Amino acid sequence: MKYSKLYDAISSYINLEEEEKKLIQSFFKYEYAEKGKSLIKEGELADKAYFILSGYLKYFKILESGNELIIHLYTPKSFALSLKSFFLGAKAEESLQAITDCEYLWITEKDLENLYSVSYKWHSFGRKLLEDALIEKEERVIDQLTLTAQDKYKKLLRKQPDVIQNVPVKYIASFIGVQPESLSRIRSEIII
Repeated sequence: MKYSKLYDAISSYINLEEEEKKLIQSFFKYEYAEKGKSLIKEGELADKAYFILSGYLKYFKILESGNELIIHLYTPKSFALSLKSFFLGAKAEESLQAITDCEYLWITEKDLENLYSVSYKWHSFGRKLLEDALIEKEERVIDQLTLTAQDKYKKLLRKQPDVIQNVPVKYIASFIGVQPESLSRIRSEIII
């Protein structure tokens, strides 16, 4: 069942009863995206949050040079959204695009607020999820400032080997802050 991965993800934060699973199905909608489809476009309102069932997505910004700066690589069983656009109603400053064919569930900000109004349990879920996202972002900033490119690659290899296997080198290189040629050299130096 397509909702079981979402149930598992939510259950890691709060205990779900059968009635709450039905509620989830009423708020979260299923969608399929082919490789290259944009879920969030820079300059547009991004009022949906996504739970990735399968596939890989890149969250990125186009620099003045025309190059993409990969901010985050989303994997199956992760939540993706533009925080500022979703919660503040501002236009998105970044884009979210499918790197591979993807399946995902989505919920609007309005429906999430409705879900929160059902019980305090959902507020607890939202707070814990946001805490995890903030901790992850803080860790990423610290890593960018303190780790070498080789160390960033090793950490990615250790924590998310599926990214290494499923995401093109040019996106991984941008994510860790090097040119693709430099990443090829780093990869050749690492003994697995």
